[in-house]
This record gives sequence, structure tokens and C-alpha cells, in this order.
Amino acid sequence: MFDTSLTSLVYLRPGTTARVESFAGGRRARMRIMQLGINPGDVIKVLSIGPFGGAIYIENVSNGTRVAIGRGIASKIIVKPL
Repeated sequence: MFDTSLTSLVYLRPGTTARVESFAGGRRARMRIMQLGINPGDVIKVLSIGPFGGAIYIENVSNGTRVAIGRGIASKIIVKPL
């Protein structure tokens, strides 16, 4: 059954915390996301969003890292808001 509470990272507002459920896209996109230190099961928090379609600045609460990612990669990260 499809879980309707799942969404893409790009739709979250600053201050929102979510759990990473899966990745969309191909092997290359999944590898790039994992190179950034984001894995399924991690809890992430959106810190800020760049203006005019800019980067999304997130913190991986699970390991304490912070990273800015583009909207293309962020759209491939499927999360469940907490």
C-alpha cells in the first residue's frame, strides 16, 4: 500500500524535521546522495532554503553533518515528515 505521508525533500519548509525513507532516481543519483552522508533511516532537518530556487541547507541530525544540496538532488530524496 502507498504511504501518502511521504514527500520529496524540496517540499519541506525550514525548521521541518523528517526521516529519509528512500531515494528516487538511478544508481548514480543514489550514490551521490549517500556520498553527501544521507542514508535511508537518517533524521534530517531543513535549516534554510536559498531564494529563487536556490540550494536547500540541511542538517543530518543522525550524524551532525550539515550540507547544502541543489533542488535536483533534493527532489530525489523521499522523506516522511516527523
